[in-house]
Amino acid sequence: MKSLRSEIAAITLVSITLISALIMWVSLSVYEDLYENFVAKELQSLSTNLANDLLPFMNEPPGNFAMLSILLRLEEYDNVEFARVYNIQADLVSSYAGNAMLSDDSDIVHHDTMLDEVLSTLPFGLKVKNGHIQVVQQIGDPAFSQGKLVISYRIAESLSAGKRNFFVAVLPFVVALLILAVFIALELQRRSLRPLFNLITQMRQIEETQNYAVTVEIKGKTEIQALTQGFNRMMFDINKQTELNRQKNQLLTKQQEQMEQLANFDPLTGLPNRQFLMKTLSIELARAKRNESDVIVLFLDLDGFKVVNDSFGHDVGDKLLCRIADLISKTLREGDIVGRLGGDEFVVILSEAPNQAELENICQRLVDILGEPQNIEQWKLDTGVSVGVAMAKDCDYQLSILMSNADIAMYHAKRNGRGQFTLFTRMMQNDNKRIIHIASSITSAIDNDEFYLVYQPKVNHNSAIQGFEALLRWYNPYLGLVSPGEFIPIAEQSDKIAQITKWVVNQVCTDLPRIQKQYGGHVVVSLNLSASDLSDDSVTDFTLQRVAQLGDLAQFIEFEITESAYLKSFQSGNIFFEKARSLDCKIALDDFGTGYSSLSYLTEFNIDTLKIDRQFVSQIGISERSELITDTIINMAVHLKLEVCAEGVETEQQAAFLKKHGCHLLQGFYFGKPEPLNKEKTYPALQ
Repeated sequence: MKSLRSEIAAITLVSITLISALIMWVSLSVYEDLYENFVAKELQSLSTNLANDLLPFMNEPPGNFAMLSILLRLEEYDNVEFARVYNIQADLVSSYAGNAMLSDDSDIVHHDTMLDEVLSTLPFGLKVKNGHIQVVQQIGDPAFSQGKLVISYRIAESLSAGKRNFFVAVLPFVVALLILAVFIALELQRRSLRPLFNLITQMRQIEETQNYAVTVEIKGKTEIQALTQGFNRMMFDINKQTELNRQKNQLLTKQQEQMEQLANFDPLTGLPNRQFLMKTLSIELARAKRNESDVIVLFLDLDGFKVVNDSFGHDVGDKLLCRIADLISKTLREGDIVGRLGGDEFVVILSEAPNQAELENICQRLVDILGEPQNIEQWKLDTGVSVGVAMAKDCDYQLSILMSNADIAMYHAKRNGRGQFTLFTRMMQNDNKRIIHIASSITSAIDNDEFYLVYQPKVNHNSAIQGFEALLRWYNPYLGLVSPGEFIPIAEQSDKIAQITKWVVNQVCTDLPRIQKQYGGHVVVSLNLSASDLSDDSVTDFTLQRVAQLGDLAQFIEFEITESAYLKSFQSGNIFFEKARSLDCKIALDDFGTGYSSLSYLTEFNIDTLKIDRQFVSQIGISERSELITDTIINMAVHLKLEVCAEGVETEQQAAFLKKHGCHLLQGFYFGKPEPLNKEKTYPALQ
């Protein structure tokens, strides 16, 4: 690659050479002009002198020796071609032929006659043409001219010789000056470009070291100084940008680590999340299948965690989850993996499949430790855990089936009373299929009118009907009769309870006018709400809107809710009940005595009716203790100005006891079974 220095040197050398050649050419041109002028002046002077010398002899005959001798003075001029003297009559009186006339390359015509005719007519003066100078000089006074003298001088050869001599003489000096000029130009160029080449050297070092924190000293001419300043600014900007890029790369690396952390670990507990667990479990299953070993998965779900969130807030719930995560991690063996699936669900992968006794010991330790009350802030929280256990060999190492089996086992542990661990069996799978079938059939059941209501009467002391409780029933062509105790929990777990509640509310509001027309305008109809209903704004909003459409009949609607459900959704429940009371609806606390049963709660519950649970009523006549509790509940409710209703009345003895102790309303099979409003239609009602 040609360097800038070589290119500039070449341009300088060519430029100086061209300029020198141009100067030589101009010098030769000037020399030529000067030489011609010099020769012309000399020839003019010579012709004048000769004309003056020839004047005395103009009257002599032609060929006069005196004239010839005068003309012979031209012999000393090598380039004189000829000289001719003419008298006043234009006759040739004397002539001279010089050495140049005899040259072979002379272009002068040698025919005297023709030449004389031309020359004798030439005007006076000097003319330069085609390398010849011709002077026509008047002989004598202009007023008394005696003739003319014509001299022809051949200047071309003398000029060429002079130019050649001039060139030979000047050329050494020109060459010397040219070399000196080139040397001086190159030296000046080197000095001028030194800062530029220093800058180039610095750039190469930067390219090798990648260190942009440099500053080049500003030297040289204005342009190079400007270039150096620009280079320094560029290096500063690049170094600044490089530093910013480094910081951004560090930030991106940190963010990538955080993203990987978020992608694989739960941000709340720091445990592996679902994605990480599934990847790990997939690897463990593949390894176990190759080794023909087993993998055991524990599916943990906290008991009562929703109550904690609803009662104490999500902040307390989050701290409880972190505490539970720590307890699980400390309880497990080294190498076991615990992760959080989401919510209050955790999964444990046992690294080495323990034997039956070790497995039961691990599960029991988890149940015992997590079943102990946990102190979070100022609260003492009662929690528990239900554990489902599944083995990889039972599902042929299928990941999805293994997780499903563990989930099914956990669900059965909850159904069996919570705070337990249950090992998956094939029978559970069949039960789970029914659960799935029930869950998937709820929506179509509403669309196909498979749900219907039955009403159980509530009577006063005189056995007169004062109200009804609406109870839901479901008959499916494939499932048969499905108990509310079976499908209601499934509906709550599958988030379909809202559909059922809205259907019940709408049906009760539709049936109320007919009930009052048939049984009297004083009859009150009760319907049940769950904790999930009170926590669902769509359900509460729909219920209030539908009841408001009843107008004055809204006062004959009563909402029943259990103690435990009320406490699970205490804040949202109070908001709903206040709005319901503004419509003149009534509120009943169901199953009193079986839930938390703290007397302090009654001061916070704004209710109209207290319902005594059937487990106390059923012991009347059998247990004096139950009779005493029942009597106490009635007296307490009366003093609190609450209406009391006893449910589950099935014998005359029970009815008599309750009437004697002041119970306002009685409900049970003794007074009437739940029946549909349309008795003409046959319903497969559950008793």
